[in-house]
Amino acid sequence: MRKIKRNKPIQIVQEKPAASTSSWTGMFKNYPRIIGMFILLLFMPPLGWIFAYKFSPYDKRTTIGISIACTAFFVYAVFISPEHEFVDVSKLTRTEFCTRYNEQATKLAPRLGLTIDESKLQLDGENFSYDVTDNLKFSAHIENNFVREVDITATPKNTDDSFQAINCFGLVIATLNPELNQDKRGDVLRELKMLDNALSNDLNETAVRGRITYGVKNSDGKIIFTARVNDDF
Repeated sequence: MRKIKRNKPIQIVQEKPAASTSSWTGMFKNYPRIIGMFILLLFMPPLGWIFAYKFSPYDKRTTIGISIACTAFFVYAVFISPEHEFVDVSKLTRTEFCTRYNEQATKLAPRLGLTIDESKLQLDGENFSYDVTDNLKFSAHIENNFVREVDITATPKNTDDSFQAINCFGLVIATLNPELNQDKRGDVLRELKMLDNALSNDLNETAVRGRITYGVKNSDGKIIFTARVNDDF
């Protein structure tokens, strides 16, 4: 009998994945594209979405996740962050104004004692006044339950009094224009020439930010700071 030779089974050898150096090389090549995509998604979302759709080096699911995360950050930074909180200053009641002012005073000038004790307000109909110090007095004009104008009269006797007065003016600006950062609030005070010579006898300046017109006058050693809501905004 003839012996039948049986063929040996063919062994399939799986090749190992390519060396990791190639993946690293590909990643480095994609860096400019990745950086560009993140910049556009964070600062110009609509354009970033288009760029990500066409040029993202990631798979579809990862690209969508990155786009959603970057867009959420953009929305928070621009619309939700307290630094850019929207305040309808034409509809601040007396209590709301005092609360917002005290929040700013506690955050920005906690050691100066410039907060308002609402229980000690001096009421005149809807209007109110308040003595922050002996040389720093608030008064507010209210119409239809909403604050329309805030006046601060300061009679500084020394450098400390002037420092308190300027900080109080800055707190009112922060209350009525919360979207302004510290530098921009300083710009308002510079425009009013409060940082140049606050005791100048001919001081009569105005500055407008959003719906608020700020003004400052000096008469007989008194500095009168005014913040008025503009109805025709």
